[in-house]
Amino acid sequence: MNLIRSKDTETTTSDRYSFTVKAMAPGKVILFGEHFVVYGFPSLIASIEKFFKVTIQIPNSSNSTIKIESNLGFTSVRQGSDIHIKPQSLGPIFGDVVSKLYKIVDYLTNSKVILGNYSLGKSSNNNDLIIKLESELPLGGGLGSSSAFCVALSTSLYYLGHAFLDKNTICIQSINAEKVINVDTSGADCNICSFGGLGTFDKVNGFKRISVNLDDFEFLVVDTGKAHDTYSIVERVSKFRKNNTNLFKDLCESYLQIYEKGITAIQKQNLQDLGYLLNQNHKLLSTLSISNPLIDKIIETCNYHGALGTKITGAGDGGCVLSLIDRKDKMSEKILLERLNELGLRYFFTRVDKLGLRLI
Repeated sequence: MNLIRSKDTETTTSDRYSFTVKAMAPGKVILFGEHFVVYGFPSLIASIEKFFKVTIQIPNSSNSTIKIESNLGFTSVRQGSDIHIKPQSLGPIFGDVVSKLYKIVDYLTNSKVILGNYSLGKSSNNNDLIIKLESELPLGGGLGSSSAFCVALSTSLYYLGHAFLDKNTICIQSINAEKVINVDTSGADCNICSFGGLGTFDKVNGFKRISVNLDDFEFLVVDTGKAHDTYSIVERVSKFRKNNTNLFKDLCESYLQIYEKGITAIQKQNLQDLGYLLNQNHKLLSTLSISNPLIDKIIETCNYHGALGTKITGAGDGGCVLSLIDRKDKMSEKILLERLNELGLRYFFTRVDKLGLRLI
């Protein structure tokens, strides 16, 4: 796939941009391992067919500005150290998000590994940059939106500098970029967003992809509408561990059995067993006090109306809920969706994405 140059774009934009590159990376779900992975236990994660898309454009101008446009409804422009968000009414809502976006942009645009000999620095004739963001992933939903953004932006910039893609390098640089805003990130999300598919992750062995036929796996993801604060929830679990030493040890031992049986169920394509184990994993997470009445209601509704298994995906106390669905049962599915609509919830069906990062 070739870099899109201005002569290849529409006439109305041909004199405005010298380069345009578009890339995307999938989001992710956690099948097993929330919080337990923090304490050295393995997790099972999968990329999904919902994406974070990034378009970068290099204007034929030199005003030292970086502009970010988002499908969330805001546009921000930074010139020097000044950041302006439009419309102004969204400034209080997205101010912190925008600040973090620029920190990631700064890291990647100052990386020789990412840009090679291409310069976006002050000595360049093309030191303006336009970044267009289009996310299908809810913010704070536990679906890896920040990692997918880092991977998609890294992909676009890497191709700008090299005219080819190196997934390993892009993944490593994406992890480093995410650490700018989250120093404790494990790198698991950037790995699955980069390479796609299904894989295991733990602190000792890192990420390992699992080769398995995923055609029969289909999930319903339900958004609670409440963004979670991963840091505060991790701290909550840490306090639970300190105050309940023996109970936490028992939970970890139970989790490890669930995880190992889950790997076997996936390898054998046993969806019934996998669904049961998802339910068992959620019971452990509930014991850690990271569920809430709405999550409990969603899980009860999904399982009552035909889901094979349902659990939190992500830190919990908000974010999204993951449900393994047998879509052959159309009547149960119809009733389930009606119930979710009655609760005013957003949801989508998805499968495992097999490709990871790519140009578009």
